[in-house]
Amino acid sequence: MKTTCITLKEIPLNTPQLLSATMLVLLASSLPMSAAHAQNRMVRVIVPYAAGGNVDVIARTYSKELSEILNETWTVNNVPGASGVIGTDRVAKAQANGTTLLFSADVHSMLPLVLKKLPYDPIKDFTPVALVAKAPLLFVVNPEKVKANNLKDLVIEVQAAPNNYTFAISGAGSSPQLAAEIFKARTKLDVMSVTYKGTGPAIIDVAAGHVSMMVVSPLAALSLTRAGKLKALAVTSPQRFEGAPEVPTTAESGMPGYEILNSYGFWGPKGLPADELTRLSGAMRQVAQSAKVKQRLMELGVIASWESPQGFEEHIVTEFERNRKTYASAGIQPE
Repeated sequence: MKTTCITLKEIPLNTPQLLSATMLVLLASSLPMSAAHAQNRMVRVIVPYAAGGNVDVIARTYSKELSEILNETWTVNNVPGASGVIGTDRVAKAQANGTTLLFSADVHSMLPLVLKKLPYDPIKDFTPVALVAKAPLLFVVNPEKVKANNLKDLVIEVQAAPNNYTFAISGAGSSPQLAAEIFKARTKLDVMSVTYKGTGPAIIDVAAGHVSMMVVSPLAALSLTRAGKLKALAVTSPQRFEGAPEVPTTAESGMPGYEILNSYGFWGPKGLPADELTRLSGAMRQVAQSAKVKQRLMELGVIASWESPQGFEEHIVTEFERNRKTYASAGIQPE
């Protein structure tokens, strides 16, 4: 078969063939670059805490799925230190083009309530992208130190001898600390709080009987409650948690309205373009609706969820104001 090859030199300069040939050359040369750009786009997800915790595992679960949906390479970088400030500050100072994102929990926007000096404003210096997960907390006690089997009876028991009971706090500005302070404020119980640097040492001390009680994530507590080393009095959600259906809600345990959900989400630097924000948030919604992801998060004691950038922003502002009032009434000042 004879092949005829026509070069640009054989086509008159003012003919339509020249225009068509030129356009084909330009189109052919641009396609590989576009495909390569889409394939090789790198997105760094900064988790400002050590690997292995809820925040890290949820971030990795979403990042894996987002890599496939968006045909990009999403990697999780753990940058722990200073209660999450070091890693978070990197995102605040990153270029606002969607290639550097923060994944964190509610504590991100709550830090000004417990820390005086931050190198960034957690609300003004970030763009909320999407809220993607929520987690109830478990109110647990040491079964040897606490006789009560529900929150109503716990209040009566502690009122009789408040000096015999202590409350473990797993971290400043965290949802468990907030839940503890709300409990103490509602019940007017003067129980001493013991603050730890992390959930691990706190829950170990409660299981050992050195501290009486704490509020903690299901992931950290369920194995200990099922082993009989801790007793779960309530889950802080409106409905029973599917991952632990045997645990009553706070309302069922005698304290209606005592509901705390820890939320997790993605933030970008301030000024993230609207089209990029829409693209990322839409992909995150798709992941949150995945049956595989829902099951994976349920195993962690987490509920897959999704709220739009606007809904996420409203959530942050509302929660901040509620928590500000709670901390102020508890006498907690930034340090």
